[in-house]
Formats: sequence, C-alpha cells, structure tokens
Amino acid sequence: MRAVRATSDGVAVVDVPSPQAAGITDPVTVRPVSVGICGSDLHVIGLGPSGVTLGHEISAIYEGRPVAIQPMAFCGKCSACQRGDQHMCSVGGRRVHGIHIDGGMADELVVDAQCLVALPEGVSAEAASLVEPIAVGVHAVNKVDPVAGMRIAVIGAGTVGLVVAAVAQDRGVDQIDIVARHEAQFEAAERLGLRPVRADELGSGYDIVIDAAGSESSLAAAIGAVRSAGTVLVPGIYWSDVNLPGLALGLKEVQLRTALYWGHHDGRRETDIAAEVLGRLPGLPDALISHRFELGDAARAFTTAADRSAGAVKVIVDVSTG
Repeated sequence: MRAVRATSDGVAVVDVPSPQAAGITDPVTVRPVSVGICGSDLHVIGLGPSGVTLGHEISAIYEGRPVAIQPMAFCGKCSACQRGDQHMCSVGGRRVHGIHIDGGMADELVVDAQCLVALPEGVSAEAASLVEPIAVGVHAVNKVDPVAGMRIAVIGAGTVGLVVAAVAQDRGVDQIDIVARHEAQFEAAERLGLRPVRADELGSGYDIVIDAAGSESSLAAAIGAVRSAGTVLVPGIYWSDVNLPGLALGLKEVQLRTALYWGHHDGRRETDIAAEVLGRLPGLPDALISHRFELGDAARAFTTAADRSAGAVKVIVDVSTG
C-alpha cells in the first residue's frame, strides 16, 4: 500500500506492507480520508529519514461511517491516567500515531478502538481531520476556563492560535485580539470573527494571553501584554530553551500555564468535545483549510505547509474520498 514517510530524498510516497496490530490492545482497521500537516510534522521530518508513516491529524472511514482519530490511546493504568491526566499517559505518550508509530498518510491504518471519535451529523470526513487540532484548543481553553467579559489576546495566528481563539469564542468570549503576520492569517481570523492585529498593535491589560507562536520573543510579548495577576498560557512546545523576562514575570505575578495535547475534562474526552465544536462551527474548515493536496503530491504539501508566506494556514493531504 502507499504511505508517506521521511526518506533520504525528503518526503516521499513509498510502498509498504499492510499495517500490523503490534502493540495495539484492541485493534481496528480504518481507511484514512484526510490528514492535516502541523508544526510537529515539520519538526519530525527535519530529524531525517524515518520508518514511520506521517500524519497525526486524521479523519477516516470505519465500517462505512466517517470518524476522526485520536492519535494516542490512553493506557488507563499509569499514575497519570489514574489521576485524570490522560494526556500525560506514560504509555500512550510514547506511541503517538504519526510521531512514534505509523500515522494516517497511508491507504490503511490500524488504531486502537478507543481512538475512534464519533462525528456529529453534518461533519464530513474531509473536515474531520480538524478534530485533533481543535482538541488542542479545547484542552488549552479548559486550562484557563475563560468566561464572557474577559479580554483575551492570542499571539500567533497559525492553526493552534486560531483554534484556541475559536474555542474561547465558542465559550462566549467575544473580546479576542489575535496577532497575525501573513495575509492568509488575517483573512482566516476575520472569517472567524476575531480581531486580527499586527504585533506592534497588541494592547495590554488582557486577562489571558495565549502564546501560540512558540518563541522566546512571543512569550516575552505575552508576559508584557497580560494584566497584573493575569494568565499566560502556552498551548504547545518550545523546541528549544527560552529565557523569561524575570522582572515582569515576578512584579506582575503572572500565572504561567502550559497545555499539552488533549485528555479528559469533567469526565469526557476532549477529542469528543472538539468534534462537537466542529459541528457547531461549520465555517471553521473553510476558514482554516488553505490548501489540499492528493497523497501522491505529499512532498509539495509539506513544502507548502512550511512556507507561511505562501498563504498556508492548514494544509491537508487527501488520502482518499469519504
């Protein structure tokens, strides 16, 4: 079957054997439909050749119906799972589809049955690859629990920044500024009803500032823009060490929070909540998805995703039709 992997010649479509169920507790086979490319994927291919099929933002067909795929199965037994922090699962965290084990950019994929995410009526398989990044936004927003009347700023208008803002908006927050750099990001933010601004236009005194850009300068800007005793949230990973503006951090008593992946909240999977958000926000796919490529053109899809100046927001690889 076809699969997209990082090779010595770059990203390429290669022929591989049908997927196996090794290490999967309750295996089911799905047919991937659409797979998104995110910054983590670009980081992975930057590490060089790998024998792992790419893609963790996955929609698929299972038993004739469209589903989204949660790309990590929680073991339910480790200390993290037992205390309710499934996103920190010591087993699942080492077996993320598309990162550690084969992902969705292939004709077939075997996942644990618990990874299947049901979709609301009206959500297509072609749109459902957004469920995973939306779940990142759900988890981030659950960490800070914003309410109507708060002022929120988001630094970075890539997919993570946009979905965090959209989820906060879905919770009733209507005062959201988002720092954008590229024209496509401005357009996406406006389509979502957000207020896009340039970095030098960012205000101050925000109740919550979200650093979705993931750089030392964006973190410093977030700490500078938040009000005293406000919250700065980092919904992702810094890929290298960063320095903090210690004086501002301490004098303002900034509450610095981080959010990783998605897990459970109030007894529900955040991926299921994300699917519901997608159902309530039917305009989200058109606002976020800037490019679609067929599987055979995956190399160009990755090149496009890495070039924000080319107008990329969310790039999708269509593996098959729903």
